[in-house]
Amino acid sequence: MEDYSKSQGSPKKKVIANILLILTTLLWGTSFILTKNLTQEVPIFLYLGIRFSIAIIGFIPYLIRIKRLNKKILLYGTLTGLLFYAVMVFQTLGIQTTTAGKAAFITGLSTIMVPFITWLGFRKAIKKRVWLAVIVSISGMVFLLLEGESNIIIGDFLVLICAVLYGLFIVLNDKYVRTVEVYLYSIVQLIVISVLSFGGSFLLNETYDLLNVSLPFWLIFIYMGLVLTTGTFIFQNWSQQHQGPTQTAIIFTLEPVFAVFFASFIIGDETMTWLGWLGCALIFIAILITVIKNSDNNNVRKE
Repeated sequence: MEDYSKSQGSPKKKVIANILLILTTLLWGTSFILTKNLTQEVPIFLYLGIRFSIAIIGFIPYLIRIKRLNKKILLYGTLTGLLFYAVMVFQTLGIQTTTAGKAAFITGLSTIMVPFITWLGFRKAIKKRVWLAVIVSISGMVFLLLEGESNIIIGDFLVLICAVLYGLFIVLNDKYVRTVEVYLYSIVQLIVISVLSFGGSFLLNETYDLLNVSLPFWLIFIYMGLVLTTGTFIFQNWSQQHQGPTQTAIIFTLEPVFAVFFASFIIGDETMTWLGWLGCALIFIAILITVIKNSDNNNVRKE
């Protein structure tokens, strides 16, 4: 079997991985407000189906490697594809009744979920700092839930479920991308997500007139599909082959910061009260506490 982990220690590839991961978080930061705006018009499951099916187009050049497809890629890709589909559904549903900025910070709590998931799955000890991070993050969640109208709480809790599932996805994805052909693995993930999304749209009888939409509509969807999805899938999965989980998690803390920046100042004009900003700050601190805890010695990868 081909060894996909043989170049993980290359310093040059680690630098490239860091750059790609930062770019990934920047792109992700734009997705929250764009998703919120698009799904005010396009039904949720149809939106996901179009976005992820367009993303598959970006992987067409990699189909030349189809001979390398095997049962392991199909199994791992299907499992993580199902999981990521659930992540996207809960996040997209939640973002309907909460702000894009809050959704980003709550999703960021997935970083804090990772140590608990690795403890449950691999019996890896939980550090005291993680418990501190839990207390700080819960305090931040309380402030976020107190901020704004009461119906926003529903969206916040849906996004919190998304964060738990995304934490599980991070753990499994980090394990699987080191043992398979990453591009075929990504294609399987995207196919699973697309099929389930269109299936959900069919079952809910969603309708939308796609024949009479404007060019900007399709340009945004092309950006969401090819750049935000194809691009970030390739960047993240390749980078996680060459960078440790701790460094990856530290870089991912930038995502909610970018999301708030785009949602409040660039693409949207969202605002929060001081309670919301305090909650976001506490969650960001909690995430930092979690990911920096072993920054000096936690670059050993799970096999």
